[in-house]
Amino acid sequence: LPLKFVSVVTGNVRAAGTNDAGTDANVFITIYGLNGDSGKRALKQKFRNLFERGKTDRFYLETLDMGELRKVRIEHDNTGLAPGWLVERVEITNSATGVTTIFPCGRWLDENRGDGLILGSGWCFPPTGFFPPGQLPG
Repeated sequence: LPLKFVSVVTGNVRAAGTNDAGTDANVFITIYGLNGDSGKRALKQKFRNLFERGKTDRFYLETLDMGELRKVRIEHDNTGLAPGWLVERVEITNSATGVTTIFPCGRWLDENRGDGLILGSGWCFPPTGFFPPGQLPG
C-alpha cells in the first residue's frame, strides 16, 4: 500500500482564557482524492503530547491509491482538559511520487470559538498547490 506522510500544523497563538491553541482531544483525519478516500483515521503516537501550540506533528498512513488529493477532513472528539484547537494547515506527501499537497485551514475546532463546531466541520480545502520534491514554499 502507498504510504502518505501527514503533517498537521497547530496555530501559534495564545487563546484568551486558555493556555494555547493546542488540543488534548483525540484527532482524526479523512483524506479525499479523485479515486476515493482513506476512511476516518486516528492521528496518534504513543507517549507523545501531540497538537501543541506552534508545533508540527507527523504521521505515517498506509492508504490505497486515491489519485490526486482534493480535500481533507480533520476533526476531534472534544475530550480532554483543553479540547479547543486552532488548525493552521495539513500537508500530505505521497511517498511514491514525493509530491506534497498543502491544505490550509486557519480555523478553530472548538465549541466556544468560531462557528462553534468540532465534529464534521473541520474541512480544510481546496489545496493551495501540489509541490514536487524539494519545491515546498518557504
